[in-house]
Parts: sequence; structure tokens; C-alpha cells
Amino acid sequence: MASLARPPATSSELSAAYRAAAQRELQRTRTGAVIVGHKVGYTNIGAWQRLGATEPMWGAMYDDTVIQIGRAGGTCSLAPFVGPRIEPEIVLHFGKTPSLQATLEDVLDCVDWMAQGFEIVLTPADGVPPTVPEAISMGGMHGALLVGHPRPVAELGPDLRARLEAVQLALYCDGRLKEQGAGSNVLGNPLNSVLHLMQGLAREGRPPLQAGSIVTTGTLTAAFPIAAGERWTTRLTGLDLPDLDVRFE
Repeated sequence: MASLARPPATSSELSAAYRAAAQRELQRTRTGAVIVGHKVGYTNIGAWQRLGATEPMWGAMYDDTVIQIGRAGGTCSLAPFVGPRIEPEIVLHFGKTPSLQATLEDVLDCVDWMAQGFEIVLTPADGVPPTVPEAISMGGMHGALLVGHPRPVAELGPDLRARLEAVQLALYCDGRLKEQGAGSNVLGNPLNSVLHLMQGLAREGRPPLQAGSIVTTGTLTAAFPIAAGERWTTRLTGLDLPDLDVRFE
């Protein structure tokens, strides 16, 4: 692959960006928003060189940005968003608080339901891709999370850790296939996103992941620009999570 568009950020630059994100979160919560979980991004290791990334990033999600769309699908207005792009992801809800020393199996034991989700990520108005610190300070570029119908983990069958890695997803726009992705595109397994998130929260002195939190683990495909009038759908195989069907306005 070609050389980096930008040099990788230093650890001090990343910490400064997370401090800026914390101030952003404080401003949101002071006006009444409630943090309900976190998104994890930059989870496709194959894209790190192009992005100038050396690790995944994370950001807060709020009660007014996490939207339940259910089994029947729904509509979503793009009016609030700048440069929106869509990312199909696996969403986890934690019924128990995982330990910082948790293994992947321990993390899975704390999850009480899963769902498919579309994360709407934002891009700068000038169209120039943000640097890694800029993306972090923007709250991980989180715009919204559209959550499909959840399934209790107890109903999803055995070998769930392995099936999360092997799951296949086809992403469609207006019935046309855009890309096929897999759970292995997400740090090898979407559960690894949770381990990275917990370690990052601890490193930056932030409150730990708690029972009741929602984590969206990272996109299974590339992020695609979206526009009003489009209908985006998924077809997931290998895991019985209801597919997504969203029309944007």
C-alpha cells in the first residue's frame, strides 16, 4: 500500500484528543444528554496505514443518538448530519459489568443481547478526512446508531464467539450490493473491540464500561456516503440477528 497520508499520532496527541472528547461529552451531559454506551471505530486493521492509525478509537453515544428501529425497519432524517456515512455493525448490550481482566469468553458472558446496527458517522464539511486526533476529539465521528431488533444471547446458540468472527454480511443500497463484509474484519472478532474499549477507558482515566451499556463494535464493511431518498438493507448469515432496513430522508 502507498505511504501514509499523515504520520501516525503520538500517544500524547491521542490522549489530548480524548481529553478534548471528554470536554465535548461534559458539554452534552450538562445540557441533559445521557451517555448510554460507546462506539468503537478504526477497527479494520487493513485500513490503518491509509488512515495513519495505529489502534482503534472510541467515543461516547447518547440517549438521543441511539435509536431503536426494530424488526420492521424505519426511516431516518439526515438533516442533522454533516457528510453522513453508513457503517453496518454488531451491537452488544451488557447485562453485567465486565472485568478489566476479562477474556473474550468473559466479555461474551456479560452480554445479554445483540443486534445489527447502522452507525451514522460524520465527516468534516470541507470533505477533508480528519486526522486520527481530530476524529477522536469529534467524539469518534459518531452521529447516530440505528439499532435493529435485538436477540437475547441465550437464544443465539452455541459457539457464539467463533460465529461472531465468521459471520458474513451483505450491504445493499436500493437493492444493489455495495459490499460484503465479515466479523473477522472487526479486529479479528467484534468482541476484541470491547477489550480495546475497556483498556482505553482505563488508560484515559474514564469511567469503566458498566452493566446497561451499549457498545457498537465497528463496521463489517467500508463506510459509504448516504443521501436522502436511499434505502439501505443488510443480509446477515451465520448469526440469527434480524436484518436492517432503513430509508433515509
